[in-house]
Amino acid sequence: MKIIICGNYSQVSFVIRSFTAEESNKIIVICDSEKDAAALSKIDNITVFNSDPTKIYSYEISDVYDFDLIVSLLDNDANNFIACTIAKKLFNVKKSICTVNNPNNVNIFRDLGIDSPISAPYLLSEKIKGESDINSLIKTMSLENSRIVITEIRVKKDFFCANKQLKNISLPNTGNITCIFRDPSVLIPRGDTSIIPGDLLIIASAPNDQKDLVQYIRKGRK
Repeated sequence: MKIIICGNYSQVSFVIRSFTAEESNKIIVICDSEKDAAALSKIDNITVFNSDPTKIYSYEISDVYDFDLIVSLLDNDANNFIACTIAKKLFNVKKSICTVNNPNNVNIFRDLGIDSPISAPYLLSEKIKGESDINSLIKTMSLENSRIVITEIRVKKDFFCANKQLKNISLPNTGNITCIFRDPSVLIPRGDTSIIPGDLLIIASAPNDQKDLVQYIRKGRK
């Protein structure tokens, strides 16, 4: 896969491990800070361009035409939208993902052509600490006027899903595991991804389905 990542060191270094784990990926990073670009250049298997991700020339010099994915992690929602739109509309990048600081913009960005706008304050917040009680195990935030709930579940060794591949869990169609935090990586799950104790699962569902999904992850019962 050919991937563009836009952002400075603090944003990019957090998520890049999930892409560099696959050696066949070609990764281009566009970073407008000279200092951060120098630091990112020390990471193996990526190419870094010190340039402005909101400018067309940045994509021209990095030669990203027909890439598979752009991930924009900039601090400003408008800049993320601009970066993704330039990549998709002018350079034929197939899919776009960006962080959105204001959760109210999630639906707006999707309507305007961004494939996966993600609420930054939630999904890129620091991982919750492992605790033994259920209140610390599960954390929820509602998005898009409560039509979607995002649930964090810390996997324990006695969970039904523990040490199973995602394809063998048969998660109900009412929800989806969108990503897995596994220190120090962020994984985008596939069918052959194994869930292990200590993983932090990020699950998206409708509010009415949340309870049953949590129960299924824990006990294997709908």
